[in-house]
Amino acid sequence: MGIQIERLSAVIDAVATRQFYPNLLAYLEGFFAFDNAIVYAFERGQVPRCLMKAEKENSDAVNQIYQQGAYLEDPFYRALNEGVHGSVFTLRQLAPCGFYQTDYYRNFYRKTGWHDEAGVLLQLAPERGLGVFFGSVRQTVGVRAPRLADLHGALTLVKSVARLHSEVVPANPPVSPAPLADSAAQARYVLTPREREIVDLILSGNGSQQIAERLFISLGTVKNHRKNIYGKLKIGSQAELFNLFLTAPLRRTA
Repeated sequence: MGIQIERLSAVIDAVATRQFYPNLLAYLEGFFAFDNAIVYAFERGQVPRCLMKAEKENSDAVNQIYQQGAYLEDPFYRALNEGVHGSVFTLRQLAPCGFYQTDYYRNFYRKTGWHDEAGVLLQLAPERGLGVFFGSVRQTVGVRAPRLADLHGALTLVKSVARLHSEVVPANPPVSPAPLADSAAQARYVLTPREREIVDLILSGNGSQQIAERLFISLGTVKNHRKNIYGKLKIGSQAELFNLFLTAPLRRTA
């Protein structure tokens, strides 16, 4: 544990400096086997912010796709939004059935080049979360066996230190989050319960055929619902649907 104590000390010493996230990844590297990593801040009413990227091949353009709306379909983001946090999760645990046939996978995830992914989801405050994601382009992301017993305690420490860092170095002030959030809420209000259900399934990465199977309705019925949804919301594409709900807030947790 000697080197891990030294790395943890370096994380604590780096609070409020630019070395905080590099040192945090160096510390977590003692627990995970990975070759790519990225850290995102998730804040209520805001698009996710990339705090650090340590990827060998992935371009900034790919991550911009994520920030422009793909994150709404990210299984990790949705888990944090639903109050699932405080531990390590794998893509296989969180991904919906048929994940590799979803628009999210085809239009974004496969462009990352990642073969497997694990993520640490931390709720730092009711309106603020942190995601540390580890990826591998060739093999499964795993927890190093000798460190498995220490991982829970490590994450407890990481959460406390990350919260302190986020409080000392606050995020950029949000730009009118309340009106934007209200717009999303009003948009949902004009929809029927069934239409809202379909919107949620679309945002979670399901295509029309998958929605039909999930709800036990015909493909034609799904298409009619989508047409009605677009008409009520005065939009013409799925991209506009994503943009309309970009500001969906992180739910409060007890």
